[in-house]
Amino acid sequence: MRIFDNALLYNPVSCTWIPASFSVENGKIKAVAAPGALTGHLVFDLEGARVIPGLIDAHVHIESSLLTPAEFGRLVVTHGVTTVVADPHEIANVAGTAGIDFMISDAQQSPADIFFMVPSCVPATPADVGGAVVSAEDLARYQDNPKVLGLGEMMNVPGVLFGDAEVSAKLALFKRVDGHAPGLSGEALCTYVSRGIGSDHECTTAEEAEEKLRFGQYIFLREGDAAKNVAALTPAVTPATASRCCFATDDRHVDSIAEEGAIDHCIRVAVENGMPLELALRLATLSAAEYHSLSDRGLIAPGRAADFCVLEDGETFAVSRVYKNGLAVRKKGDASAEEITFPPFVCRIPTAADLQLPEGKLKVIETIPGEIITECREMEASAEGLQKIVCVDRYRGEGFGVGLIKGLGIERGAISTSVSHDAHNIIAAGASDEEIIQAVKAVADAGGGMAVVCNGQTTLLPLPAGGLMTFKPYEEVCAEMAVLHEALDGTGADRRAFMSLSFMALTVVPHLKITPRGLFDGDAFCDVDIRC
Repeated sequence: MRIFDNALLYNPVSCTWIPASFSVENGKIKAVAAPGALTGHLVFDLEGARVIPGLIDAHVHIESSLLTPAEFGRLVVTHGVTTVVADPHEIANVAGTAGIDFMISDAQQSPADIFFMVPSCVPATPADVGGAVVSAEDLARYQDNPKVLGLGEMMNVPGVLFGDAEVSAKLALFKRVDGHAPGLSGEALCTYVSRGIGSDHECTTAEEAEEKLRFGQYIFLREGDAAKNVAALTPAVTPATASRCCFATDDRHVDSIAEEGAIDHCIRVAVENGMPLELALRLATLSAAEYHSLSDRGLIAPGRAADFCVLEDGETFAVSRVYKNGLAVRKKGDASAEEITFPPFVCRIPTAADLQLPEGKLKVIETIPGEIITECREMEASAEGLQKIVCVDRYRGEGFGVGLIKGLGIERGAISTSVSHDAHNIIAAGASDEEIIQAVKAVADAGGGMAVVCNGQTTLLPLPAGGLMTFKPYEEVCAEMAVLHEALDGTGADRRAFMSLSFMALTVVPHLKITPRGLFDGDAFCDVDIRC
């Protein structure tokens, strides 16, 4: 038995700090008592250091990190995240249930515990078919899997509101269902919540979060690479609502996690924007555990997993040491080597003639900093600050859609990626047709990846695992990302350009997006002509 003595222990039930000692046996907390009250043959004196339960990421798409689950866990656990709840709908859109099975299997090698919410919307909409379709019948076999906690974010809002039979069949499979309903309000929100959808991570204003809280939903405050909502939602978190709020990273690249953190980063952002640390820690621990019915964690208490973090001294929240099941986490480890055969890329590469657009006033996708929501603008095709954007079908070679985008910041060259939510076709944008075509071809020829074409040079980060992930250790991937970002600097765009671009095909988020068919109106929920 191990004794950890002289800790200043954070208790998320009372949101207070308590001087304490605690014992660990067989990976579980055995007892919590006053300092010096516990005795044993192995005592660790924490010398008054602050100790908190292991952090929990309530909602994340591991694929967006560009890492496999095992390697993702090896990275985030060093930031204090000992439990992860992942939705593998990215790889499911590429490889169906085989992709889901790969994620669950690979996660068993992770030093952090990784649980799953099986994807509810593959494809995201009936028109956006990627590499697979996952039905309610396909999902039924996951009902008794101990690593599966429920149904992932239900993005098919119209299907919920109008009682679509397949959507209803999926909702009936699990007691716990995550939501995805940006901007939904009033009577429509009432109908959505009444179908048993328990959470939402798409709120962009405190008012939206407060309404959904009043209707009984849990709110996940998201701080990803493209969508940064913690600051705006912080006013919605009070002592009365903290038990119904959690943190989520949703979509973050590996280098952002390595440099800034994961849930620990969410905590710092929240505190910087006025949330008391004690409330932020509640969101990051017990609130997330309670939402997901993980009753064996989230609190340093008898019978619970001995997952905890020792904090650094100082005003800024930072994790010094991490313990999983009572044992110190190693910083290094062996990367996952398991592989899977993914669908090949079948593309028709556009020509310069294919990329020609009509003259006059056209619909333009305008990005919003810190959001994945876009605006639909009407602008002259010749207006300054616009770049072409292309979405190429990677599964059947059926063609591509071409549009205009404003706000990516590309002044020279082009970028392209096979990480393109949710169907994960190839998406590209750039300042010239020739460079866009070159970037698309680089990604297609590599069987997936992220490419920058600038000043006659092509820089590529290959993503052989379904065009979404690499099997390399995170340290190597961070080094490759640094090279990619150096090339990206030459285009004039900032380092978030790839993450922003990857959401420009996500048709379930308003307002204007692009698919291989062309432009898509997220409000009318249909394809639209680029002409005004």
